[in-house]
Amino acid sequence: MGAEPARQPGLMLVVRARALLDGRLSPSIDDVMDMAEPILKHRMALTFAARADGESIEGVLAKLKTRIG
Repeated sequence: MGAEPARQPGLMLVVRARALLDGRLSPSIDDVMDMAEPILKHRMALTFAARADGESIEGVLAKLKTRIG
């Protein structure tokens, strides 16, 4: 499973823009957590093994959020 590398700069751009719109000069981890799923969800693909185990992209992103935050 993985996200297309071209989406990562897009995610950071959106996260920085969100911080600026909120009146902050730098983004927080909460900005990243809130924007990761809508930005990355449609660009990720699960491996066959992950699909066979019943994983979903939403579930993987939720686990990642739990580990980070």
